[in-house]
Amino acid sequence: MPNQDLKQLFEKLELPVEFENEFKNKAEILSLQKNDFFIKEGDVCSYIGIVKSGSLYSFFEDDNTDIQVNELYQASSFISSYRSFLSQTPSPANFKANMDSEIYVIPYEKYLSLQKSINWLTFFKTFSDALFVRKCLKETALMNFSTKKRYELLIEQRRSIEQLFPQYIIASYLKMRPETLSRLKSLDLHQEKV
Repeated sequence: MPNQDLKQLFEKLELPVEFENEFKNKAEILSLQKNDFFIKEGDVCSYIGIVKSGSLYSFFEDDNTDIQVNELYQASSFISSYRSFLSQTPSPANFKANMDSEIYVIPYEKYLSLQKSINWLTFFKTFSDALFVRKCLKETALMNFSTKKRYELLIEQRRSIEQLFPQYIIASYLKMRPETLSRLKSLDLHQEKV
């Protein structure tokens, strides 16, 4: 994430200008190579973070080792197995790098000590709110929208998503088969040409 993106994020949160430097001083950079895990199912999540660069996804794996993608993360995304982080209990999901990635992370111990600052409390509340709203929006889309509408919303809200993730990951996230996603994309291409 370029410094400008981080600056814009903190401005949007209405945090003081100096918070960007404070954040960079307190956060650590976690570097992951493609296919490295940010957290594995059953491990306790040690961090909350903001994706600096790259892309990651969280998923559940069934007994047949089929994956069910839960969330997609790209630059500027908040990332954590948050329930695991807050309760310091095992994560129910895996979080994996889809490509080489860097994440600004705040370890749990530092999170506890930083809560004495009003600026950090504001940041942590915003982090929590963003994860909650993202979860609610996804659940609403899955319950109320057709596969076509879910795909259109994803592309509208995350314009570069198809350049970051392979089709089978996106299809799993949208809770559809890869063939269905291919058909929707080909329909869109056909309509653009008409």
